[in-house]
Amino acid sequence: MAAEFLSLILYRVCNPKSEEIAEARAEAERKRFEAELQRLRTISEAEELRLKTELKNVEAKRKWFEEEVNRLRRMLENKSGPEFCLPSDLLVLILSRLDLKDNIRSSAVCKTWGEIASSVRVRDPPCWLMYLDPSRNSYGFFDPVEKKKTKAMTMMDLLPESSSCYIHYSNDGWLLMQERRGDFSRFRLFFFNPFTRERIDLPLFETVFLFQDCFAFSCAPTKKQACVVFGIAKSTVSYRKVQICTWHSGAATWVKDYFPNPFPCDDGLVVDTINVLYSRDDGLFYMSLGNALGVFDPSARTWNLVPVQPILPRFERYSLRWMTEYKGEIFLVDASSSPVVYRLNRSNKSVWEMKQTLDACSIFVSDGSCVMTCGSMSNILYFWNNFINDRRPSPTKYPDYTFKKNRPYKYSLYSRSFCEDPDGYYFEYRPTNRNDGVWIQPPHDTSIFDFPILPADAINTRLFI
Repeated sequence: MAAEFLSLILYRVCNPKSEEIAEARAEAERKRFEAELQRLRTISEAEELRLKTELKNVEAKRKWFEEEVNRLRRMLENKSGPEFCLPSDLLVLILSRLDLKDNIRSSAVCKTWGEIASSVRVRDPPCWLMYLDPSRNSYGFFDPVEKKKTKAMTMMDLLPESSSCYIHYSNDGWLLMQERRGDFSRFRLFFFNPFTRERIDLPLFETVFLFQDCFAFSCAPTKKQACVVFGIAKSTVSYRKVQICTWHSGAATWVKDYFPNPFPCDDGLVVDTINVLYSRDDGLFYMSLGNALGVFDPSARTWNLVPVQPILPRFERYSLRWMTEYKGEIFLVDASSSPVVYRLNRSNKSVWEMKQTLDACSIFVSDGSCVMTCGSMSNILYFWNNFINDRRPSPTKYPDYTFKKNRPYKYSLYSRSFCEDPDGYYFEYRPTNRNDGVWIQPPHDTSIFDFPILPADAINTRLFI
C-alpha cells in the first residue's frame, strides 16, 4: 500500500500537467456532447414544424374535398344554377380530349355541355358507296348515314364504244379504273373523279392481265405533289422475283422492276389481303403477305419484307382480309369467318393484336378501298363484298340471288353479329365481280342531296330508272 502511494506521488511530481490535460479532455467531451444534443433538438424542432405544416395542409385539403363533395352533391341534386357549369374554357379543354363515344355521352348532361361537346367533336369525312353497273357503264352513290341513294349517272360519254370499266382503287375522292374493250384487245388504266366527272388517262399497260395485279395510288392526280401509282403482280409474289410497276405524275411510261424474294414459294409466302395500303403517315405502300409485310418505298424504289407474327390462316377460297390505316396505325380486317379486327403492334416485334372495339371509329370495307373513319358511326364494319353477302339469309320478300348479293352489309363489334335488318337500299343488278362497288370519301363541301335522289318508296324498284 505504501508502495502504491509513493508511486502516485512520484507520478504527480514527474507529470505536473496530467491532471489539467484530463480536465481539458473531459471539458471538450462535455462541449461536444452539448453541441450534438443541441443539433438533435434543432432537428427535432424543424421536423416538428414540418409535420405541423403538413398536418395543416392535409386538413386544408380535407376541408376543400368536403366542400367539393358538397358542391358536386348540390350540382347533382339541383342540376341548375351557376355552380352546375364549369368555366367554358375549361369545359372546352376537357371535352376536346374525349373520344367520340364519351363526347356524345357528355353532351347529354345539359344544354351548355351539349353545345360545347358538339363544337369540339372531331368528325372525319363521311364514306359513300359508289356502285357501278359495268353492263350499262353507269354509277351512283349511297350515303349510309343519310340512307339515301342517287339515281344512275352514265359514263357512256367518257368511254369508247363497246367498252366497259372496272374499279381497282379509291383514294382522295378519285378512282383508279380499268377500261376494257369487248374484244379484249386493249386495257388502259385511267383516273376518274365521280363527283366532277374528270378523266385522266395513264400510259398503256404492257400486260393484258391487269385483273391479276393489285393497284394503289398515293393522292389525287390533280394535287401539286407527285401522284404515285403502285402495281404488284400477285402471281409473282411466291416466285423468286416480285414484279412491281410504278407510274409518277407526268411520266410517259410505266417503270417495271423485279425485286428478289427471300421467301419463295417453298416457304409459303402468299398474298394475304385483297388490297394494297398506301400510308399517308410515312408515304409507303403496304401489302400483307401472311408471315411478312411487303413494304415499297416509292422515293427510294426499294421493296422490303418485314417479318410479322401471322394471324390465324384463312379458310375461304378467296382472301377476305383487308388493310387500312388510321392516324399512323395499321389495321387488318379479317372476315374469313366471323369478322375480327387486328392492329399491328410495331413496338412488339410487329405482332397483329386483336381489337375488341375501335374506340368509336368504324371501318368501311370494299376490295378497292378500306377506310377507317370516326364520327359517323361507332364500332361498325360496313362491308361491300359478294362473298360475305353469301352468308346472309335471303330477304323474306325477295328470296332470289340478286337481292341477296347486292346490299352493303353492317357488322357490329358491340354485339359481334351482323345487323338483322341492314340499313340502305338493295342494288337491283347482279355484279360481275367484287369491284363493281367501292367506298369513297366525297369532297367536304359535297352532299348526297347535290345529286338526283331516288325516292324512299323506290327501295325495291330497279336502280336504273
